[in-house]
Amino acid sequence: METIQLPLSEYENLKNLVNILSDKKLLTKFNILIDLLYEDKYGLFLNDYTEDLTQYSINNNWKDEKSAWDKI
Repeated sequence: METIQLPLSEYENLKNLVNILSDKKLLTKFNILIDLLYEDKYGLFLNDYTEDLTQYSINNNWKDEKSAWDKI
């Protein structure tokens, strides 16, 4: 068995991180917060549905730029 040595403070920090990351309620709240911030920044709510993302991107990115047919 191989062993490593860590300073006690580093070990305590790692234990705290494991406790925080294993808290499912906290992770759920973070996921909700991320969804809300994404919706606020980009104006759309995806959650687990990403089927319309391509259509939204195409419509949004090309609305200000003229197509090749318009330039003729």
